[in-house]
Amino acid sequence: MIKKYPDPNVILQDHDIAVEIYSNIFRKEFPLFARSSLEFALFKPFATPSVSKLLVSTRQFMDECPRRAEDTELILSEIIDAYPRIQNEMRRNPHLSQKDIKKQYERREASLNRLNELHGKYPISNDDYLYTLVLFVLEPIRWINSWEWRKLDIREINAIFKVWHEIGTKMLIKDIPDTLDEWIVIQKKYEVASVKYHPANWTCADPTIKHLGKKLPGFMLPLLYTMLPCLLEEGECRAFGISTPSYLIQRIFQITVYVRATFIKYICLPRDTFDLRTPFHANEHGKYVPHYFVYDPAIYKEGYRIEELGPEKFMPKCPVFHAKQ
Repeated sequence: MIKKYPDPNVILQDHDIAVEIYSNIFRKEFPLFARSSLEFALFKPFATPSVSKLLVSTRQFMDECPRRAEDTELILSEIIDAYPRIQNEMRRNPHLSQKDIKKQYERREASLNRLNELHGKYPISNDDYLYTLVLFVLEPIRWINSWEWRKLDIREINAIFKVWHEIGTKMLIKDIPDTLDEWIVIQKKYEVASVKYHPANWTCADPTIKHLGKKLPGFMLPLLYTMLPCLLEEGECRAFGISTPSYLIQRIFQITVYVRATFIKYICLPRDTFDLRTPFHANEHGKYVPHYFVYDPAIYKEGYRIEELGPEKFMPKCPVFHAKQ
């Protein structure tokens, strides 16, 4: 990558290069922590009363947390995975048609439209949108640089920034800064002004933690609660009403992630394909069946349509699916 793109600023000026590098980061180099960091980027705004009170009022995260989490991941995956889906498919079929390639990018635009449509149903402030967008850049950088088997190169940091800056623009978020340093300032200012304790914060967070804990054996759920503060800043712990981690817990956490990183660095072989959940082709019913399911029970065993992702009450009114020809 460094030889191919010696000038790091090229990534900030070229969409295709940014997407190529971003895909390598998120779907080849660090797929587990990249995915987890995005989940955490969605979790941290629960420490903001303006966000948590809105979510409590809708009851979506209390009553239907698994589906909300799956809908969010699939919509975001549809947005960011067009390029890696094409690359994986071209390994199987080098003569992939331009029509099939174009369809992947149409799915990306359809997902952005669906995301905007769903967000338009709720009175979310621009500041809350902007803070969440900032987390989608800064959390992966923090997770990977702190706990993965190597740190990010400046080209990779630029790619993450470029991809989410473009997505934020298409989400019609206002006042998006043009430099990463300004994004860091926005994060700090927002957290000082808006990350505060409210009972609704933990009301949103608790079912989400239980849902994420389904990836683990049942006996490990208490351990997840114990380790959670290691992933949070001190102010966020206060906002959720939980204690900061003890020195012993911090050391156990740091040793665990260090052992994992060392094992990956020296034992594991590089991936030669992208680790994706979203399939290239729809099934015979026009639905996309994920390659694998993260949670049990699986939400979309029969597949999903992009325009139907989201709360049941916001499903398309027309009962007939009109496939594009």
